Formats: sequence, C-alpha cells, structure tokens
Amino acid sequence: MEEYQIWSLFQSARIANALGMIATILLIWLALRTAVQTRTPVSGEESNTVAKAISSAFCLLSVFFVYNAWTFFSANNPLTARALTQLQAQGIEISDIATGFIDYVGTTEPSGVGVPGMVFLLVITVMMMAQIWMPKEGK
Repeated sequence: MEEYQIWSLFQSARIANALGMIATILLIWLALRTAVQTRTPVSGEESNTVAKAISSAFCLLSVFFVYNAWTFFSANNPLTARALTQLQAQGIEISDIATGFIDYVGTTEPSGVGVPGMVFLLVITVMMMAQIWMPKEGK
C-alpha cells in the first residue's frame, strides 16, 4: 500500500464519521424528545410505569449506541497513524505531513471515547432519566 492510498482511506473514513455523527445527533435529539413526551404526554395525563420503563430503555439504548459509534469513530486517527508507521517500518519513505500526523496522533492504539465525551454522555443520560422519572413541579 502506498501513502496516498492510506490518506484516501483516511478521508473516506472521515466522511463516514461525519455521517455517523449526524446520525448520533439525531438519535440523541429523538431520545430527549421521547423523554420529554413521556414526562408530559399530549393527553396531559401522567405516564404509567410501563411507558416510563420503555422510554427509559429507548433512551439508555440510544446513549449506548452513541457510545459505541463514537468509539468506532475515534479509531480512525490511530489506525491511520499505525498504517503510516507500518509503511515507514517497511523502509518506504513517508512525507513530512505523514510524520507530523503520526506525531500529532501520538499513538497507534485506538483509545475509545475520551473523558469529555464520556461526561457529555453521562450528562445526557441524567437529563433523559430526570425528564422521565422526576416528579412534575406542583404535583
């Protein structure tokens, strides 16, 4: 494999990551809407426990999907750095940009979702569960 092929695959993965991020944003929005609608249904009546449990399951599964997707997306940079490092180890000269990319990424091992992403998902989960399970004010 040549360096330009690695860069081409990297950019293709970035396009897929961008589309996946749009999907995760829509999923988080839908889960938050579900939580709000469970708390205040159109009928105005209090939601029953079954509806709250189903909504909770949907919200938790949505956050789990987003976590898995973000873990997959985060592998693009280190795997590209690994491919460039392996290319260099084979004695093939790589560009200064590739060397700089390897230095910038700093690792060739995927590390998953970072602390800020985990905190964000935790806050979103708490928001969803609070919307579903906390009592309404004035009741």
